[in-house]
Amino acid sequence: MEIEKTRETSWKIQLKNKNESIELTSVEVSGEVRILKLTLLKNGDSIVVEMKKEEFFNFLSLISAFRDVIIGEDQTTMTESLNSKDLAPDIKTEPEKREFFRVEPQIEEKTLENKETKELNPEEWDPW
Repeated sequence: MEIEKTRETSWKIQLKNKNESIELTSVEVSGEVRILKLTLLKNGDSIVVEMKKEEFFNFLSLISAFRDVIIGEDQTTMTESLNSKDLAPDIKTEPEKREFFRVEPQIEEKTLENKETKELNPEEWDPW
């Protein structure tokens, strides 16, 4: 004999109009989602649609496809709204008035030769 455990998870989404909401409910039996309910509530009236897991995934893919048609697959509209002039800080820049000078290096051949030929003394750097 098996004991079946039933777990129900509900999310209630309140819309802007306080008399309207959407409720999503998942009924899980022994760890497996069996039924999903979509409830539309308005002024105390409700419409409940029950679906099996496969039906819900089909419904979800239809909603996603509808979103892609309405909004578009690329998110350029969202990116454009983030980059609008209203959100950008008002920065005024002035052209630089610096004068650039070329500085020639002053390297003597003698100093280069001395550095190349000088060997390291192990007593100066060897910590052991």
